[in-house]
Formats: sequence, structure tokens, C-alpha cells
Amino acid sequence: MFDQLTLPEDCATAVDRKNGRRIAAWSMAWALAFVASTWLLRSETVTNEPASWMLAVGCLALGAGGLLAFRRFLLEADELVRRIQLEGLAFGFGVGLLIALSYQLFEFVGAPVLDVGEAVTIMIVGYVVGVLLATRRYQ
Repeated sequence: MFDQLTLPEDCATAVDRKNGRRIAAWSMAWALAFVASTWLLRSETVTNEPASWMLAVGCLALGAGGLLAFRRFLLEADELVRRIQLEGLAFGFGVGLLIALSYQLFEFVGAPVLDVGEAVTIMIVGYVVGVLLATRRYQ
């Protein structure tokens, strides 16, 4: 799935597809751990402080694994794939930064407070849009 979304079909090498599957696996592991950890901590099912810290650190470690898998993907990708990904990241970062900082003005005039998770979601959507735009440009 990851390689179909982020790679033009004619330039996805076997290495790119393998790295894409690795990213997807790490991302799914992190997402599941994040949801489970959030539920366990919010519901106060886990109240032991060391266990709570272990949940948070474990979740962070899985996320770091995904980040390292994405870095490996970029390092092993050809120039076109790397360019598409970097354009997507730049666009997503720019959109996220613009919205997160500008939204403070809307909060001053009565808009609801923007949660960190919502700001990150905006960045992710910006990244996907940036990748799709770059992919279309280079196909």
C-alpha cells in the first residue's frame, strides 16, 4: 500500500517496495502501540509509574523505528523517488507550520484550540498531497 501511494508505478524498484513495506509495518506497529498506550494510560488501567513510562518509551521506540525505516528508504531510493518524497515532506512541513502558527490568530477570535494531534494530521495530509502533486508532475 505505501509504495502504491508514494511511488510512481514505473519507478518503484524491488528495493523501494521492500522499504515501503518496512515503513508500513513499523508505522502500523507504532499506531497500534500508540492507540493501546493512550487507552491504557487514559483509562488508568496502568497506574504503576515505571510501567507507564515503559509504555511511553516503547511507543517512542516504535516510532523511531519507523523514522529510521523511512530514512533508509530515502537513502536507498533513486533520485526521482527521493525528490518526490522530499517535495512531499517540504510541502507537508510548510502546510503544517503555516496552519499551526496562523491558527493561533483564529484562537484569539474565538476558534477552538487546535490540538497537537490535529496539527500533526494536517502535516500528514500536506505530505500526502505534496507527494501526489510531485508524482503527477514527474509522470
